[in-house]
Amino acid sequence: MAIGAGPGCEEALRTLLVWVLTHTLTLEGVDVAKTFAESARERRAAMGPEGREAERIFRAAYAFGRVIYSARKARNLRQSDLAELSGIAQADISRIERGQIAPTTPTLLRLADALGAQIQFVLPTGDGASADATGGSEVFALNAVGA
Repeated sequence: MAIGAGPGCEEALRTLLVWVLTHTLTLEGVDVAKTFAESARERRAAMGPEGREAERIFRAAYAFGRVIYSARKARNLRQSDLAELSGIAQADISRIERGQIAPTTPTLLRLADALGAQIQFVLPTGDGASADATGGSEVFALNAVGA
């Protein structure tokens, strides 16, 4: 029988994976974090300012790409459809949606027009709150116009 075949095998593999991820392993005398979340926290704590800024930029680009993806899906468009409507190459749309590249202002405006959307920046409210007061998370909105 091949690995992964048979009833209940998927559940057994999932249980094994959870066990492996939640138990401390020792590799050459170095304890590895018990969970991915612990490992990620340790990695972030060890980062310098440049690393934290690079991660913040990556997360913002990815979040923005998800906004474009969601707007496209809400209009039942394929990437090729959006490419045709906007004049932006389908490969570039794919890279934007995955957060690999950030669109230029002209590209962003063409995508918004093709999606029938408007671009909004949502600022934090409160007593002179800054982006850091929100935990470093940015909020992007792409609202449908007349939809």
